[in-house]
Amino acid sequence: MVDSSQVQELLSQYQAGDRRFHNLQLRRLDLHGLNFSGADFSGSDFTEANLRDMDLSGCNLSGAYFNDADLSGANLQKAQMQGASLIKTYLLKVNLQEAALDNALCTGAFLTRADLSGACLNGTLFNGANLTGAKLNNAKYNKKTRFDTTFNLEKAGLKKVATDASPAKPVSPGITTAAVATTPTEISLPTSLTVEDLLLMFDHLGDLGNHYLGSTMASRYLISSRPALEWFEQFEVDKKTVKLKYNGSQKDAMTPAQIELAQEWAKKYVKSCAMIFKTFPTMIEADQCVFSVV
Repeated sequence: MVDSSQVQELLSQYQAGDRRFHNLQLRRLDLHGLNFSGADFSGSDFTEANLRDMDLSGCNLSGAYFNDADLSGANLQKAQMQGASLIKTYLLKVNLQEAALDNALCTGAFLTRADLSGACLNGTLFNGANLTGAKLNNAKYNKKTRFDTTFNLEKAGLKKVATDASPAKPVSPGITTAAVATTPTEISLPTSLTVEDLLLMFDHLGDLGNHYLGSTMASRYLISSRPALEWFEQFEVDKKTVKLKYNGSQKDAMTPAQIELAQEWAKKYVKSCAMIFKTFPTMIEADQCVFSVV
């Protein structure tokens, strides 16, 4: 864990009455056992942080990132966690009673003996999650919620609700809940594109990868799938935001050969993401793509 001075600054601000901590970079911090109940950490990044036994009850954690973090034993009762990313997060014995986890990504999360009684799980993805001994009585879910096929919903005591009852909240900026249920349509390969057109499309794909897989893995896939040709070396990947930067004019026109290779790049990236998160292609908005990427 790193930067204890940042922890002390956060704690001092909280004790002074400040509750606004949204969109902060809090990666790998050690916040073990601290009390930040009722604070607003929406959009903040807690990737790989130590959050064991914290009191985060009633917090606004919507859109926050907890990938590979340890929240074991934490109190998250009535926390607002809509659209949060909890990929491979440790949530052993965590208190999530009446928490709102709508559209949250809990892929591969460890929820052993977690208490999700009365929680809202509309559209939540639990693919590959360990729910051994978890309490889910009266938790609400809908047809967009995903569990492993072996999970017994009836035995767990969940309550299914109509899709219309799910809050109409975005999964993340620019990603609507409608997009989650929409399979992208085939788009023919265009004869002319500018670099700007390509960057805008990859912004969308990068945002999805960042949200559902985390920046480290998504940027790695974006780099590894890039064509090994001199022209494509002008594209650099920002590993924190998973966005492309072009060392030239964005108004440059692309040749047909470059367009074809760019499509191959996008398809390889999407395929790599789908190996980790199987439904990744269904998250893609067709109107954000200049050609087919699946």
